[in-house]
Amino acid sequence: MKKLITLLLQFPFCLIFSQQTLGCKCIQFEKLKDSLSSSHFPFRPVTEQEALTPPFQYISVKYIKQNAHSKNIIDPVKQRTKDLPYDNFDAIYAIRQEEFDKKVSDIPIPLIVKTGQLNGTVAILYTTDSFLSNDYYLRISKDNGKTWKNYFTGLVANQHYFLKSNSGYPLWKDENHLQIEADITRMTQHHVYGASPEYAIVKDNALLTFDLSEILKDSDGDGINDIEENRKLFTNPYSKDTDGDGISDAEDNNPKYKTPENDFTKLLQGIMYGNYNITVHQNPFHEEFFIPLATFKEDLKKQREELPERKKDFVYSLDYRIIVTDDENLKGMEPIDEKIIFLTSKEYAEYSKFNYMNRFKTYYSKIFRCDDKKDTYIFMIEGTTTGLTYLIKRTAEGWKVDIINHWMS
Repeated sequence: MKKLITLLLQFPFCLIFSQQTLGCKCIQFEKLKDSLSSSHFPFRPVTEQEALTPPFQYISVKYIKQNAHSKNIIDPVKQRTKDLPYDNFDAIYAIRQEEFDKKVSDIPIPLIVKTGQLNGTVAILYTTDSFLSNDYYLRISKDNGKTWKNYFTGLVANQHYFLKSNSGYPLWKDENHLQIEADITRMTQHHVYGASPEYAIVKDNALLTFDLSEILKDSDGDGINDIEENRKLFTNPYSKDTDGDGISDAEDNNPKYKTPENDFTKLLQGIMYGNYNITVHQNPFHEEFFIPLATFKEDLKKQREELPERKKDFVYSLDYRIIVTDDENLKGMEPIDEKIIFLTSKEYAEYSKFNYMNRFKTYYSKIFRCDDKKDTYIFMIEGTTTGLTYLIKRTAEGWKVDIINHWMS
């Protein structure tokens, strides 16, 4: 689907366009659109008291008199790029890659908040690298760095703590607790396309203490701690294989659902991962492609081989995709070269409470059967800044996919 992507990239900022061609009659689909248009999340800043209240029992806070200041943190990437023009993307990216290639135990140094060692146990406190959400993790080695395990702390940067890499306190408080200085923050302006959210500092002298017994808890021994399974993955923390497909949750690209193969899962794989030849009509925004079923696996494999290889480093593996959907076929689709957590609308409502930035996840509708056309379906993908609607016709040879509506803002 090269043509559509090329067109979308030609409209980078603050431009709103929408193009639609005739679809089909589908009462269920129209009800869904009405529901989505009325279900936006109004931004409500948290109060100072809410920000000051520790979110978990395993985190305690005290306030210190002599504290580090976040404004004094030295970011090696920003330090090297501060004098470059903001639009010199190639130079900035090259410098960023150089700095991110410098690693400690697979963690790029710019992402490391603090390291520490106590009685042969090494800890690295670090953040993930994501535009929308930077999650704080611990990497622990109990054999002086020979082997490592990874643990989600439950914290997200600025929700409501910003952990300071220039903290003057050692990371280890004792063998059962870690400590780190932090700013306590609250969001005052939410994320809008093209601009980051804004935060106000409520307290700049907090010292957090983490009880490791809760953070290190991995009840099923699958390599994912209970906090991450409960708060991010929505998998079963008491089962190594939540969906019972024989693949452990840590290794499964779709850990929540089994992936039975059928024509609809092939259709969705083709839409998400295929690179089919596009037929462009007189209207440049009306495009269609065809997914043959007889040669589906061979075609998709060849198309994927033609694309640039995705990076597969350790930190990248933590940045899995979240898709919100109530479609049973999509939830049972096998992701390719990435981990996807499929959340139902009900689960998403809980997930969005965890971090305001989690509200900017892509929604995939059910595949609705058209009321007025035989073997024809309608399907929608709704993101924060882009949206697509597909009219899909089932034929004897495969799926004819028509892009009938797309918008970008």
